[in-house]
Amino acid sequence: MEDKPEFLDRTPEPESPREPPVATLPAEKIDQIMPSAAETGSGPVITFQGNSYDLASVIGVTAGTLVLFACFTCNVGYYCLPIVPIILGIIGLVAAKDSVDPQRTKLLSWLSVGSGALILLLIFLFAALYIGIIVFAIMADSGGF
Repeated sequence: MEDKPEFLDRTPEPESPREPPVATLPAEKIDQIMPSAAETGSGPVITFQGNSYDLASVIGVTAGTLVLFACFTCNVGYYCLPIVPIILGIIGLVAAKDSVDPQRTKLLSWLSVGSGALILLLIFLFAALYIGIIVFAIMADSGGF
């Protein structure tokens, strides 16, 4: 009963894992091939480059600064917060031409200005509503209606 074909008797040879070739060049060669934008003068110098962990640390420092600002001003500083994104957004719009990605900088700057202006508008509307309710209550109490 040994009528098996010959190809069934062969065991496949284990394949060694193939790693893609990695080109390793010394730093001097990389600088010769791809000079930085600062050396060529063709673009802005990147002052901050990172990943999501770096961004999380920047956001953490910003939040900590805001908390300290609120503590040192006895929470009166919160009233200034809607003005901050408007000012920073205007700075971003003016300096967008010098940024690494001007389109993204303009978009984020306009979003910053818009959100700050919206919050400021809502604060003024609520203040006007509050004053209107007080005036209405005084007039209703004095028999004006």
